[in-house]
Amino acid sequence: MHIAVVGGGLTGMTAAQDLAQAGHQVALFERDSVLGGLAGSFEVGGTLLERFYHHIFTSDRSVLDLIIQLGLGENMEWKPTTTSYYADRVYRLAAPIDVLRFRPLPFLDRIRFGMLVFQARFVGDWRPLEGMTAKEWLIRLSGRRVYEQVWAAMLRGKFGDRAEEISAVWIWNKVKLRGGSRGKSGQERLGYLRGGFGLMVEALEAKLAGLGVAVHKDSPVEVIEPAPEGGFLVRSDGGSTRYDQVLVTTAPELLAEMTPGLPANYRQQLRSIEYMANVCCVLDLDRSLSEVYWLNISDNRIPFVGLVEHTNIQGPERYGGSHLVYLTRYCDPLDEYYTMSDDELVKAYLPHIQRIFPQFRPEWVRRSYVWRERYAQPVIARHYSRLRPDFATPLPGLWLGCMAQIYPEDRGMNYAVEYGHLVAQRILSDGGTHRV
Repeated sequence: MHIAVVGGGLTGMTAAQDLAQAGHQVALFERDSVLGGLAGSFEVGGTLLERFYHHIFTSDRSVLDLIIQLGLGENMEWKPTTTSYYADRVYRLAAPIDVLRFRPLPFLDRIRFGMLVFQARFVGDWRPLEGMTAKEWLIRLSGRRVYEQVWAAMLRGKFGDRAEEISAVWIWNKVKLRGGSRGKSGQERLGYLRGGFGLMVEALEAKLAGLGVAVHKDSPVEVIEPAPEGGFLVRSDGGSTRYDQVLVTTAPELLAEMTPGLPANYRQQLRSIEYMANVCCVLDLDRSLSEVYWLNISDNRIPFVGLVEHTNIQGPERYGGSHLVYLTRYCDPLDEYYTMSDDELVKAYLPHIQRIFPQFRPEWVRRSYVWRERYAQPVIARHYSRLRPDFATPLPGLWLGCMAQIYPEDRGMNYAVEYGHLVAQRILSDGGTHRV
């Protein structure tokens, strides 16, 4: 078969690999100039760095297997990391003992806060949580005071006005995942690929080329429509080509826009899956802000929800001496910070960095980079399993494989790879005979 894969993130690349290895002729279309999706990279000091912060957990077997298969296993490094929390000041929360020292909460609430991680790890069946919101579940397990002090601001920072609608399944998975990546001492250990995950993307791109996959970068797909002789016509700026099967790995809303021949009710279902946008600012500093790798922000006056000092997991010597800090904001695409110019955004953020780290001075910033992604995080509300689309669409031979289907897990590189394998398996097993 001649198969088109639309979207060159890790899901599309993994599926393209599997389909090509099965003997099919595959073409991959990517609107950007680089592959990798949210794991797409740029260079700092001669080393690849992801546009949006990335790391992996010890349980992320799918992406680890891919790294090993690509011959990059020796580049994997596992580092103990420091997680902290900002309210009125920075509080270290890197190990269980830190929770007992967490002064914003009374002592008994600190214990309830700490126990939440252990309770989440023993939830075997997530389905009973589907009817609960994250707020309801967190209050039930750890109390209203813990919710208001710790979780409420972080949920608002991630989902804005939708925060109180978010499913308990989503927050349960986040708590379980981070808790499961702790060693015997309770210290969190996170993985990073020496040289950047861009090395993995480049190696996979080279493998696709070796398998005969035609990779079209800077080639957004405009229209997908049934061909008179069967299959589909895929139109991009390079013209229109017929394919027997098409796999779309973009956000569901984009599939609805580019495929007018889909039934109206199905297009409406796709459009009902909401996404938060993300604007991510990367600062190149001449010195470190602190020893903290991951700083959660619980202060709604600060316009970013997380501050990640990347060079606390990979030393600055790997980036020509640069100390690299990510500032991330999830928001509506009409949000003022999303629509600001790059210079305006950096200027707006600097006073807030100084609020967190009073020693910080704007002169420390050597350069800055700003990246935006309209479809960064699906809004996982209650009973999301009823909304999640199947791999098969109502048009036989047209498939959808995207982050909106990753559930009950949350999106990330590991599940992007895993779901790429899954949708390819489905295409190979069902062929052109599927029905919804």
